[in-house]
Amino acid sequence: MPTRPPHYRRVADDIEAKIRTGDYIPGQQLPSVSEIGEIYNVARSTAYRAVKELHARNLVYGQQGQGVFVAEAE
Repeated sequence: MPTRPPHYRRVADDIEAKIRTGDYIPGQQLPSVSEIGEIYNVARSTAYRAVKELHARNLVYGQQGQGVFVAEAE
């Protein structure tokens, strides 16, 4: 039986899918880490790891004090 990916990866994969389908467009602010936690019913630390994963995939960028935004497609 295949193992399921960790919660943070499933959250990151879902947000990535929303970026790729245009639900989130370049320049759009993502929900806050707290809001992502509520949307996906995961701990704030899990939501934070998901956002870090999106950063690692170059899908989002952060602006100090502003939030996290969808990056331009490469």
